Amino acid sequence: MLALKDAIKKAFELFEVIYEGEKLPNRLLEEIEYDDSSDSWKVVIGFDSNHIIKKTEANAITGGTSIEERKRKYKQIRLKGGDGSFVKMSDQAL
Repeated sequence: MLALKDAIKKAFELFEVIYEGEKLPNRLLEEIEYDDSSDSWKVVIGFDSNHIIKKTEANAITGGTSIEERKRKYKQIRLKGGDGSFVKMSDQAL
């Protein structure tokens, strides 16, 4: 069976292959789970997308401050538990 650390490493390697050449900063492991019934690993990788969100924060002194931040997105990668081969990738809401 594929070990935990190997499942994480494999998921990040596949993510890199799928999004080759794209700048997706702040890639982080968000969740990992082994599903006994399907003998598969579910690995969720979060990253900052290219979509920018503008927020305004109220401030008593300045009246308000505008902040821009990148929207966080999440991808779920499923791997076979036995050999770590790719099963599927899908969007994940957290």
